[in-house]
Amino acid sequence: MILFAGDPHGSYAHLYPVLQAQEQKITLVILGDLQLTEPKPLEDLAKLCDIWFIHGNHDSKTPAAFDAIWGSAWKERNLHGRVVELEGKRIAGLGGVFRGQIWMPPNKPLFFDPIHYCQYCPQEKLWRGGLPLRHRSSIFPSDVEMLEQQQADILICHEAPKPHPLGFQVLNQLAEKMGVKQLYHGHHHESFDYNSRRANSFQTINVGFRSLCDAQGRYLIRGVDDRDEQKS
Repeated sequence: MILFAGDPHGSYAHLYPVLQAQEQKITLVILGDLQLTEPKPLEDLAKLCDIWFIHGNHDSKTPAAFDAIWGSAWKERNLHGRVVELEGKRIAGLGGVFRGQIWMPPNKPLFFDPIHYCQYCPQEKLWRGGLPLRHRSSIFPSDVEMLEQQQADILICHEAPKPHPLGFQVLNQLAEKMGVKQLYHGHHHESFDYNSRRANSFQTINVGFRSLCDAQGRYLIRGVDDRDEQKS
């Protein structure tokens, strides 16, 4: 059984009742914004399921959040930029968000890939000899180009496609090129209903804040983001 989790933002307690109630193998795919400070929450959760994920914008907000993923063995479970077969389904991942300093579709990109950006970035703004920390979760055209040459059954993104009001047509185009049947995304904490607006050849599911969906797009948990902090 494959389940898709919306942005946890550092809290995973809501997942345990559902995972503990299942008698079959569970593959849990997290759609970004893990917002960890250490890998332990994933290690604990992994006792109940097989974990995969993509990163979101909050996963490069602090060095601790970044290191919990890319500084640990969990970086091997990041589906960003590749296709992995999980329970008979080819799942492709595109983590991160579009940012105007790099690429804000439909505008033309300012930089094609991280190397191109670093060539023009002032040395004092580089982080650990490469991209600034913030842009470790920025989408480059090279990320999309790498995926559109492959085929998959499911595409998972942090950003949304159209017709979401904050979505990007470039993700619709990517999904079409890859021949996917479903696209799951997080980032937008409400659960946007695509069913009445379906205009694509693939099914789109917005898994909201601390929510959980099955492989048919049905909600097992529907979270409500009632936090007071700024959601950016």
